[in-house]
Amino acid sequence: MSKRKKVVKLRKRRSINIGIVIFSIMFIYVAIYVYIFLTKDHLSIYEVKEGSVVEDNLVTGLILRDEEVFYSDQAGYVSYFRKEGVRVAKNESIFSIDDNREIVDILVNREEPMELSNRHNAEFKYKISNFQKNFSNHNFNYVYDFKEDASSTALEVLSTAMIEQGQIIEESTGFNFSYDIYKSPDSGIISYHIDGFENLTSYNISEDLFNPEDYELTNLRNLEIISSDNPMYKLMKSEDWTITVPLTEQQYSKLIEKDRIEFTIVKDNFMASGNLSLFKKANDYYAMIEMDQYLSNYINDRFLEINLHIEAVEGLKIPLSSIVDKNFYLVPIEYFTLGGDGGQSGLNKLTFDSETGEANITFVPTTIYYRNDIYGYVDTKQFEAGTWIQITGATDRYQLNLTDKLTGVYNVNMGYAVFKRIEPLYKDDEYCIVKKGTEYGLASYDHIALDSSTAVEQAIIY
Repeated sequence: MSKRKKVVKLRKRRSINIGIVIFSIMFIYVAIYVYIFLTKDHLSIYEVKEGSVVEDNLVTGLILRDEEVFYSDQAGYVSYFRKEGVRVAKNESIFSIDDNREIVDILVNREEPMELSNRHNAEFKYKISNFQKNFSNHNFNYVYDFKEDASSTALEVLSTAMIEQGQIIEESTGFNFSYDIYKSPDSGIISYHIDGFENLTSYNISEDLFNPEDYELTNLRNLEIISSDNPMYKLMKSEDWTITVPLTEQQYSKLIEKDRIEFTIVKDNFMASGNLSLFKKANDYYAMIEMDQYLSNYINDRFLEINLHIEAVEGLKIPLSSIVDKNFYLVPIEYFTLGGDGGQSGLNKLTFDSETGEANITFVPTTIYYRNDIYGYVDTKQFEAGTWIQITGATDRYQLNLTDKLTGVYNVNMGYAVFKRIEPLYKDDEYCIVKKGTEYGLASYDHIALDSSTAVEQAIIY
């Protein structure tokens, strides 16, 4: 009888798929790289360009004009014929006063249409055409301007009709209408607002006048019926006007040699210029700016906030986010020397043998980030605090401990971040104007890190 053979099954040895391993490693590497890329701060680059800014010298100016207020000599109902701010000629009708408005009611309520003269008809056509040409849904002021222009012309027509129809009615009925037309005794720009400053001159200027909070402006056209000796309008007979502004002693000293100045009117961001004269009253300093244009733009303004362009700052314009302060060792100038294969500037570093105490000198190439008459500025990351250096060919030694800060940015022209010193001249909320042409500094079209906090010095940025 044959013996039964016992068969033992051997487990197959699993083979490692090298392709899957490599693929897994690459997948993990890419995943880590993508994660780091997405979570790290990215460095944005800003190109340096030249710029300028005018230092803020905001002051409140007081306007003085050649202006005269005219009064009524009787009481009654008033009707104005001219638009505010226009130039009127001598003997031009300005307003009328009627005891009882009878003539106005007759003209308004009569059935016959009022005929326009050729001049008034052409004027209406021009105003309508100009309104159609300039109207914009984005600027509704054109509607109000057109309304006021049309109303002024209509009132002028009414004024003429009152005179003509009044004479006709008087001749035909014998009824005497008691209304009077008042005309301008001089030519000038008309205004219907008064404030009590009309007779003010530079001779009675004082500090307490520059307080707009106590200022009151009265609109004369708000009254339909007026009393005798009531102010009716005022004329500005000349286009010449002045803006008087109080100054600090520092502003006064900067302007003392100027005879003309540029400034910006804050109200409408309008830039203008005028002849300049300075004067003092007691311990107060003032400037008077003489103007011969734009009077009609500000006929109802007594106070104007203006920005004096005393000093314009020019240089390189950079964002504030680029600026960083960095610590440097202060190294006496005489300790710098030339060495190495390329004749580089550097320092002789001293090291001491721990057993013998013998001093060894090693030349270390060193970048000077800034220098003055006494010190050169060296990066604190290049040497440990307390490191000794020595002058070439002498026994004088100096220990690196004294530090100072420099203000600068990270220049990335070469593809890695390098600190460059700057000299700020002016700052606002977003940008800084820095001096151009500085040693170890920036130049136009340099590229810098937009956000200094995202830059790592000497690290490749790409």
